[in-house]
Amino acid sequence: MRIVEKLKRTLSLFDAVNIALGSIIGAGIFVILGSAAGIAGPAVFISVLVAAAVALMTGVASADLSRLYPQSGGAYRFARETISDSAGFIVGWVWLFSNIVAGATVAIGFGYYLNFFIPSFPANYGAAIIVILTTAVNLLGIGESSRINNILVTLKVIILIIFIALAALFFRFSNFAPLMPFGIGGVLAGAATIFFAYSGFARVAVVADEVKDPEKNVPKATIISILISTLLYAAVAIAAIGLAGYAALSRSGSPLSDALGSVGLGFGAMIIAVGALIATGTVVLASVLGLSRLAFTMSQNDELPGWFGKVGKKSAAPVNAILASGAAMLVFALFANLPTIAYVSSFSLLLYYAAINLSGIKVLKGLVRLAAVGGLVSCVVLMVSLPPASWLVGIIAVLFGVTYYFWRMRIRVR
Repeated sequence: MRIVEKLKRTLSLFDAVNIALGSIIGAGIFVILGSAAGIAGPAVFISVLVAAAVALMTGVASADLSRLYPQSGGAYRFARETISDSAGFIVGWVWLFSNIVAGATVAIGFGYYLNFFIPSFPANYGAAIIVILTTAVNLLGIGESSRINNILVTLKVIILIIFIALAALFFRFSNFAPLMPFGIGGVLAGAATIFFAYSGFARVAVVADEVKDPEKNVPKATIISILISTLLYAAVAIAAIGLAGYAALSRSGSPLSDALGSVGLGFGAMIIAVGALIATGTVVLASVLGLSRLAFTMSQNDELPGWFGKVGKKSAAPVNAILASGAAMLVFALFANLPTIAYVSSFSLLLYYAAINLSGIKVLKGLVRLAAVGGLVSCVVLMVSLPPASWLVGIIAVLFGVTYYFWRMRIRVR
């Protein structure tokens, strides 16, 4: 008989908001903004707002579902409760895959900003270093990792405010003409790309078993984190375009630092590079946290091997799940390139959030149900805007998960 181990409730509302912000504010604004600007043009700030609207509709549905099902697992839990166990597994599988890829994407962003200080150091090696460090921090336990995360989130928000202030000194309105050189299609494609930047808001639902009063604090943390990140993202996107123009941003793997460097603000560029290292580091930290907790939860439901359910005596953390999450992310971080895995990650995350909205449509009522419908439709629209390669990899990952699930079910029956 399997021993079911439990995690401790140690996270306050402040901690929960910072876990979400630690997941959200990272490579999306410090790295992916450049790629999105190349697709959407100066209207990239509109792409930011479109992506925010999609995130908010999905966030409202996720928040209400969290009130109904305040246990760990997020969309995995919601799908199990509202659709079926098999649907829950597929959603959980997609989430695991998307967050491994997303974490690796952010880790590579860390490597690019590390190049600012060590130009000859390969970005993938820098990515490997941050994955190893954040895995080690997670092994200390949720209390220690949360305290470190709170400090780092505060620092990166301050640094983004500094960027906005410095950019205002060199702001050029002429950089916004023409506003939409690639049309509305470019704006939507930019939104699909930048949606990656909002991907962490649902992570707090994945760790609900470690949040105090989860029925209230998980929904609050979800909505608060989306609103704070939207304000910051929109302001930074406008400031960056006004400072350097979309063409310059699109050519850079470290757009915010390079934008300040282009106007002679070398010291400001260095501050932003430090902020980017902190920001991307906290996202990788939160990615390992979320991955390990969902793997732990799925193991408790006998959908992943029991090995993932081992909890450390001192740390009270799922140590094996943490190590496995870090190892999987490390492989992608070492061998993948940024644009490709960013697109794949966006597809998988949109599919995951579509599942949240589908669960919401089945059990929620009134305006919240309407928001879930809007969230589902908008997720599909953004998915269609992504390159075919992201669909191919995403579908292969889903098929692999389906195959594994039915193989494991056959073994359990025997």
